[in-house]
Amino acid sequence: MTLTILLLLGSVLCDVIGQTCFKRGVGRGGAPTGGARAFLRSLLGSPWVGLGVAVYGLEFVLWFAALSRAPLSFAFPVAALSYVGVVLASRFVLHERVSLRRWLGTAAIVIGVVLVCGTQLT
Repeated sequence: MTLTILLLLGSVLCDVIGQTCFKRGVGRGGAPTGGARAFLRSLLGSPWVGLGVAVYGLEFVLWFAALSRAPLSFAFPVAALSYVGVVLASRFVLHERVSLRRWLGTAAIVIGVVLVCGTQLT
């Protein structure tokens, strides 16, 4: 069970890192002027987007390895912790403002994961 938990947490971590890289890759100033072609060019030329795609490749492998070892009814709720990680990364890595309402929702997700999976985590 320890390996399964590590695979799932690795998948969650890769998801969070990938999303953070994607956000860095598209920047903070909105879509570039010049339309869809310019936006696509900026995405393809961004090292952050490339890193995010690579991390998502690893996440894909970890997720399937975890699914081969755990029931989906356990693995998928644990994957919801990605939402928690993204909120934390948004606040502490990207320095975004996170409202109290969003923090409360994030806490609700953690409580939900513990309720659904708690006995299997020990």
